[in-house]
Amino acid sequence: MPRTDAVPRICPRNSTEAACDHQRHMFDWGLPIKNSVMHALSLPPPFDPSFYRGNAPELAHLTDQEALHHFQDEGIAKGYPGSPGSERGHLLSFARSEASILEIGPFHAPSVVGENVRYMDVLTTEELIKAVKEAGHPTSNVPQIHYVAPTGGFDMVDRQFSAVFSGHCIEHQPNLIRHLQGVSSVLEDGGRYYIACPDKRYCFDHYIPATGISDILVAFHAQHRLHHPRSFIAQRLHGAHNDAYRHWATDHGPQRYQNLKSAKNDLFEELPSDDAYHDVHAWQFTPTSFFRIMTFLYEVGLIDFAVERIYHTRFGTQEFTAVLRKGWKPSTREKTFVEQTPSQERIIALQKARVDSAEEIESLKKFQTMARAEIEQLAGEKLKADREIEDLHFRLNSLLASHSWAVTRPLRRLADFLRGSSANSRPD
Repeated sequence: MPRTDAVPRICPRNSTEAACDHQRHMFDWGLPIKNSVMHALSLPPPFDPSFYRGNAPELAHLTDQEALHHFQDEGIAKGYPGSPGSERGHLLSFARSEASILEIGPFHAPSVVGENVRYMDVLTTEELIKAVKEAGHPTSNVPQIHYVAPTGGFDMVDRQFSAVFSGHCIEHQPNLIRHLQGVSSVLEDGGRYYIACPDKRYCFDHYIPATGISDILVAFHAQHRLHHPRSFIAQRLHGAHNDAYRHWATDHGPQRYQNLKSAKNDLFEELPSDDAYHDVHAWQFTPTSFFRIMTFLYEVGLIDFAVERIYHTRFGTQEFTAVLRKGWKPSTREKTFVEQTPSQERIIALQKARVDSAEEIESLKKFQTMARAEIEQLAGEKLKADREIEDLHFRLNSLLASHSWAVTRPLRRLADFLRGSSANSRPD
């Protein structure tokens, strides 16, 4: 069945990528809640110092500002959760509480359920059940598909929603700008687009370079509706394993081309050449690159979505979460996204710390030299004093042993007696 740019698959349908879909739903830890509108849908901040310290007891002593700096300098790279919004299940609790929501690509396990939810896919309900069976998943939770989008557009959607959710869908869109414009067309003003997106660093996209803004602009200008051959070649060339924990442990394994028998032929074998949709990851994002791309597209007027929140990837997972908001004036960057301390800045900071340490070491060395000189001077003075004491002991012993000392002993006793008597006879 031809697939289009609305495909919400986590990855292409093969044995390796099928495991991705399983992992996708493992990440949905949230429990269903009642569909009631919150008095104020205030999302978790991109960084919550209390939450951060609570998940890392060794950081309990840090102030809020120190915790933020630690998160930027070390925590993000180590996957420390900086906000409850980084957990898909927690973020979905806000989506579930929206008045109405459209989920794109629910596959065999919708992330959002309830009477206020509608579902969109490239397949009809019957076709989706068949696809789920072929993928080896149970079909009991396959929802009714309300909107079928065989060409990837949103023209058939006959209403607007207060929210849209897609999980591991956005990276599959051959024309990302067209997709975002389509989502906007079915959202109310102020509506939110909740997104769970794979982080290229921790999935099979690891070796593929991060998507640049120019790549997305070219796809929009060319009005792509099918994937460019480059996307398929990139997977065959740079594809990696899909074990998130191994990637976090920096065990990325070989690139896929290294296992090909004849790379010069296999890289190009059976590349899609028809007009049917063939699924693949078109884009590779990190939280930082996604923030910068979405911000740029909004600033130049290509989309009317502003970034409301982007949360960093948690350790052991391979996805980050984001919320875009239609017709919303962006907040300050600090309230939207916390950027990791750039590597160059960290290097400069480490180099400065190294210089400061070197200067301190030199200062300590000078102090040590002065202290040693002073110690040597004191040792010389002590030696001189010891010799003087020894000389005085010698003289005293010589005097005590002399004949004159013995002869004058009675006179000294008499003198001592008279001094004592004189002292006693003095009036008080």
